[in-house]
Amino acid sequence: MTTSPTAISLRHQRWLKWLGVLALVGVLLAAIAWQTRERWLSAMIHAWVVNDPVETADAVVVLGGGAQYRAFAAAKLYGAKRVPKVLFLDIALSPEEAGRVVSHETELIGRVLDHEGVPKSAQETIGQAVTSTRDEILAVREWARRNGAHTIIVPTDPFHTRRLSRLGQKLFAGSDTRLVVVAVDLPGYRWQEWWRHDRGVLSFQNELIKSVLYAFR
Repeated sequence: MTTSPTAISLRHQRWLKWLGVLALVGVLLAAIAWQTRERWLSAMIHAWVVNDPVETADAVVVLGGGAQYRAFAAAKLYGAKRVPKVLFLDIALSPEEAGRVVSHETELIGRVLDHEGVPKSAQETIGQAVTSTRDEILAVREWARRNGAHTIIVPTDPFHTRRLSRLGQKLFAGSDTRLVVVAVDLPGYRWQEWWRHDRGVLSFQNELIKSVLYAFR
């Protein structure tokens, strides 16, 4: 039994009709998404960023990679008497820094702390030639163990907070010490409006890639 040309034509017309409906629905959804983009982009970043309430702690840590804002945030916490100690890392020398005693970034962090009024007695360099966030948090864990610290504040980039928080929970599991992860505003734009700035889009994109790669390690 063969299908008549009329039946084939009707079936073809039904498929075209459904394809048209699907295309129309897709256009409508895309229009709604575009019109409400600021709302859902804002909701997405607030769900992503970890920003623990600031509290009195045993120390604040300045991680490498953002001395121009992390060090200022740490100095501000010290000035507000939230912490009695500011820790920063002995960052590994780059090939261009061969022959130096400390890396330019470690030196820069110290200079910022000096400039912001943090006395030398309240500053302490920890770790040894660290090269990654994991190395840094391990150095923090060792310092906390030796000094009996219970709470340590870590100010960092908003997009970096989630990965840092997860790493801290993993490395401090079973410990009496906990990390308080605080999001720091980045120079030039507010992280709550990251999609309005090229730097914000690039930074969030890079952090998403890093988070995926670290998840498979």
